Amino acid sequence: MNWSFGIGRLFRIDLRVHVLFVLGAVVVLARSLSAEGGGLSDATIQLALLFLIVLIHEFGHCFGCRSTGGEANEILMWPLGGLAYVVPPHKWRAHLVTTLAGPAVNVGFCLLTAAVLVLWTSSLASVPWNPLHPFRPLAFEGFSPSAWSAQSWLVTFFGLNYMILLFNLLPVYPLDGGRALQNLLWPRMGFSRSTKLASGIGMVGAVVFGLVGLLMEEYLLLGIAIFGYMTCWQQRQQLKMMGEMETGPFGYDFSQGYTSLDGSDESTRSPGYLERRRAKKEASQREAKRRELEQRSDRLDQLLTKVREDGLGSLTSKERRFLQEETARRQAADTRP
Repeated sequence: MNWSFGIGRLFRIDLRVHVLFVLGAVVVLARSLSAEGGGLSDATIQLALLFLIVLIHEFGHCFGCRSTGGEANEILMWPLGGLAYVVPPHKWRAHLVTTLAGPAVNVGFCLLTAAVLVLWTSSLASVPWNPLHPFRPLAFEGFSPSAWSAQSWLVTFFGLNYMILLFNLLPVYPLDGGRALQNLLWPRMGFSRSTKLASGIGMVGAVVFGLVGLLMEEYLLLGIAIFGYMTCWQQRQQLKMMGEMETGPFGYDFSQGYTSLDGSDESTRSPGYLERRRAKKEASQREAKRRELEQRSDRLDQLLTKVREDGLGSLTSKERRFLQEETARRQAADTRP
């Protein structure tokens, strides 16, 4: 966020663009200069369409979140797509609505564009339904040479939406499909277990994306893979930290002592040197995490006071991100089985 700048505010949502997005766009436009014909103009229009589609996709997440009673105040456009900062109520239905509202935008665009193409050309084959070739119509029947330019841009618009929709619906966390999978598993497995499973699948998917990106020299896909893997790893670390606050590092409650592991009656046996050392280390770790929680709690109280006095808009991006993370962490801790 420190490398981003604001471009406006719409529907009470701050819009920000990352510096790397601008640099990436400059690189794409520079490469298009070597293309024959209208390379630069075509690339500019494609970038503008892609920016618009991704932005509206993120607005879909924001409006979906607000429809459930949640908060959505910021969208960041960066080289790997868009990020909507949303805080829906900590319920699986609210999260599912928020998640699916983004792809619903692309579904609507695809259906609308397909209808226009079919009516214009009188042929279903004018729509690029093949997911392996989202920019190539099944056939060019009905395409008019005099209107080819407009029709081709309709095909491009459909293809961009189709491609974003299909990619986002892959069941790989943190893509929309992976988040939807976690939301659907939530009522059956609980928040923590469903998130752990979805993030584990996401880490495997990120490795696959990374390998494909390297083999095909698609560095955008490689970047998405790295971002996805890091997001899944951070999510699992947060779950692990919350779990170890109340249990030991092995997921067991040691409040009754180490001898309670085997269920024996030898509770009077004196612990050995290794047991004493391990217990001392665990106590030290719990104390350190207790102090960390106190510090986070104090900071949270300060931010809440600031919001009450000056409003949510007075928070910096860093403060707002901390507030969202701390809210999610506490909600997850409350719902953990």
